[in-house]
Amino acid sequence: MIMISMNTKKIMKNKIAWQESVSNIAFSKRYSMILDTNARLWMATLLMLTDLFSLYVVTSIALLIGRIPGLNENLFYDQVFSLVAVIQVLVFYRNGLYPGVGIDYVTELSRLASSISFAFVIVFLLTLVLYQATVILQVVLALSWLLGIIIFPIARYLMRRWLIHLNLWGEPVVIIGDLQTAQSLVAHFTINLQLGLRPVTILPNDQCAGCSLKCQNKDTVCYIKAQSGKYKTALVVINDLKDIDELVERFRSMFYSVILVRNKDGRYGLNTLTALDFSEVLGLQVKNNLFSPGAQLLKRTIDLLASFFGLLFLSPLLGLIALLIKLDSPGSVFYRQARLGRNGQTFRLLKFRSMYQGAGQLLLDALEADPALKEEWDAYQKLENDPRITRIGKFLRKFSLDELPQLWNVAISDMSLVGPRPILPDQLDLYGKAFGVYAHVVPGMTGLWQVSGRNETTFARRVELDTEYIQCWSVWLDIYLLFKTIKVVFWSTGAF
Repeated sequence: MIMISMNTKKIMKNKIAWQESVSNIAFSKRYSMILDTNARLWMATLLMLTDLFSLYVVTSIALLIGRIPGLNENLFYDQVFSLVAVIQVLVFYRNGLYPGVGIDYVTELSRLASSISFAFVIVFLLTLVLYQATVILQVVLALSWLLGIIIFPIARYLMRRWLIHLNLWGEPVVIIGDLQTAQSLVAHFTINLQLGLRPVTILPNDQCAGCSLKCQNKDTVCYIKAQSGKYKTALVVINDLKDIDELVERFRSMFYSVILVRNKDGRYGLNTLTALDFSEVLGLQVKNNLFSPGAQLLKRTIDLLASFFGLLFLSPLLGLIALLIKLDSPGSVFYRQARLGRNGQTFRLLKFRSMYQGAGQLLLDALEADPALKEEWDAYQKLENDPRITRIGKFLRKFSLDELPQLWNVAISDMSLVGPRPILPDQLDLYGKAFGVYAHVVPGMTGLWQVSGRNETTFARRVELDTEYIQCWSVWLDIYLLFKTIKVVFWSTGAF
């Protein structure tokens, strides 16, 4: 009886534990479903709280820096801070920063800067009218604005990365289209989780075969109608632009948001289209942003300032590198190479020498002796194990330190800090028709190719990235690429 009683207790205990486990699973599913159904709402709420916290931080720092007798801090927090917070939230919402789904880092940085600036201009004007703002208050607001442009993007980035780490960021979406393209989109959005779109299932256009969810009907439309309450957003693949009207008509009644997507497959032209509404006529506009004279003037101003201060503060490092090169191998410290710049004109690109003397003949001998090496050279115009490079040259190339003298090329307007990488004269044919676009702009020390794999990408891909940069240029893209370059150089990504 004791044994039976003990076994009974053990069974009951296991049963209770199992029931609790089932209950927890059911609760977890319900909780997950609530999160998924209201993903945009809670993502927007978290970002809003992050922004308000950032506002509190920047205003506190500004008050600390501008602490001058005469400013009533209680009045500031009771009235001015509340005014700033309300206006900020409204402006951010108006500019699509809540929940910010589908926005890349460059676009978010641009929208944040413009939104913060606009919000503080409004607050500044209102404080002049409502509070007869003193010079001290104006200083605090100005400092808050400057700090906000720096701190807001950082706080948002950290919050988003933390939520991604916890698997709590992203709206569940359905991808509708051919299986191969849909799978590549799943991979893309899985890698780029910061975009806030989390693919959960794939639905082929014509049938439901291969779906990750069970379905009772082979017809995709019927299946989607059954799931319309669960998923609010669908990514619909476009294979032919002629299908747009049919796809919109087919799916717009089933989802809150239908996003038409298309793999660029190496061709970037259609990805920069901007829709224009000419009443009953649809316009699709493509712009090369860097062709604008105003954009080029702004870019040149930034280049002049950056090259001047860069050469000034880096001069001790430049001197040390020059000494090491001189001690490592015979030859000059600098290497000058002919490159094609703006309007196809040749200029002399300046680098620290990283190769032995007679490097050209060394390369020819190596390529002739090794067919695999020649194949690698033909594809990338680079060699991972290049026999021409010196010992100190390998270190300089690994961290791109050999490129630093090009700050002088930037100063004399041959180059820019950011832009398409300058090409060799004998690479003109490899560049193909895209050279016409390349020749309109000034080449750069770093660019989109530099942060997208560098030597690990083919030359053809490099051409595509250069064209993409020219079409999408903005000051914020340059800032993003400069910070990304620091990361790539630090980790030596794709460098050899």
